[in-house]
Amino acid sequence: MTVAELIESLKALPQDMLIQVMTSEGEGPNDIVQVSRGTWSNDVESADLDEDEDIEDYQDDEEPEFIQDDETGKIAVLVTW
Repeated sequence: MTVAELIESLKALPQDMLIQVMTSEGEGPNDIVQVSRGTWSNDVESADLDEDEDIEDYQDDEEPEFIQDDETGKIAVLVTW
């Protein structure tokens, strides 16, 4: 889903309605505490890294890790807890 698609879906709801997130297992509700941008570590290109970082450090992980980057991140993330 893109940001534009999400906005269109939300426009149909009352503007004063609270938003909460539930997990796919039905756990929750969780409040959204932050909206951020970032990239998954297995989707990082060498041009995105600082000079002292090595791309293999990110791509060899067994499970991808989210790398927060509010300026140039490629995906939007709603942070809950």
